[in-house]
Amino acid sequence: MHNKLVRDMLKLPNLLSLSRILMVPVLIVLMEIIKYMPADNMYRLKWISFVSAVVFGFGGLTDFFDGYFARKYKDITTIGKLIDPVADKVLVATSLIMLISINRIYGWVVVLIIGREFAVTGLRSIASSEGIVIPASLEGKYKTVFQIAGIIGLLIHYTYFGIDFQKIGMLYVWIALIVTLWSGTKYFINFSNILGKEENYGSSKSDTGGSVIH
Repeated sequence: MHNKLVRDMLKLPNLLSLSRILMVPVLIVLMEIIKYMPADNMYRLKWISFVSAVVFGFGGLTDFFDGYFARKYKDITTIGKLIDPVADKVLVATSLIMLISINRIYGWVVVLIIGREFAVTGLRSIASSEGIVIPASLEGKYKTVFQIAGIIGLLIHYTYFGIDFQKIGMLYVWIALIVTLWSGTKYFINFSNILGKEENYGSSKSDTGGSVIH
């Protein structure tokens, strides 16, 4: 059992997922430096902000490539199914929370985004106990893309080549917030509808033996 776990952890998709978790303390340190650095030290602030964006952006790329390699080489493992979504949520949530501390995003926006993740995770747990499958929705994928784009913009923060990355980042965050809340609401509406149908007409089963929320 132990040897299998180690072998699975050393597979490329899982190493990529694990790398996202390892980026979290790096981002925390970088943004703590930004937080306490004097405002007149513009050169260093810009440099550290850019490095933070690169680190987070690399994490976003690993999110794509771990799934790509897992499917290509059929390296989908149980530990990978656990680490991948956890790594995504921890990286995004940490970045958003730290952005509050350096005054680059509104706290209530972060509360809504992270709150939605907790709510949907809880819904998935309840649905699983009822034999209902909740696959990732298209809106959920769009949500992730806009969140990553928005966070990168906020991390860069400053204006380069006439582009105000703080404003661009917030634009993507607003879009991400709308898609985040809509996709979360849709999950709950569909889950409620599935339960209603099962109560009135009996369970509609998928090929895997459970109901499916689309």
